[in-house]
Amino acid sequence: MAAEPQEYLVQHIQEALATDPRARELGVEVQVAGDRVVLTGTAATAAQRDSIGEVVRELADGYGVVNEMTVLSADEDGTVEELT
Repeated sequence: MAAEPQEYLVQHIQEALATDPRARELGVEVQVAGDRVVLTGTAATAAQRDSIGEVVRELADGYGVVNEMTVLSADEDGTVEELT
């Protein structure tokens, strides 16, 4: 585990989630609790949620990643239902 202060790790993860083409998500809440990185927020699809978790696991070497993000309602084919 890197000796990186937790606030730097959180900032690094948030920057990566905003720029990594697999994630492209600004609304992820990232918290470090001991040796775990906890993700909360909402993803458009289950695939995006999984991609966000993958990006974070790559960055948070030595930390367990707990992905508690919720997924907006989507059809089986991955298309998002428009709510009006």
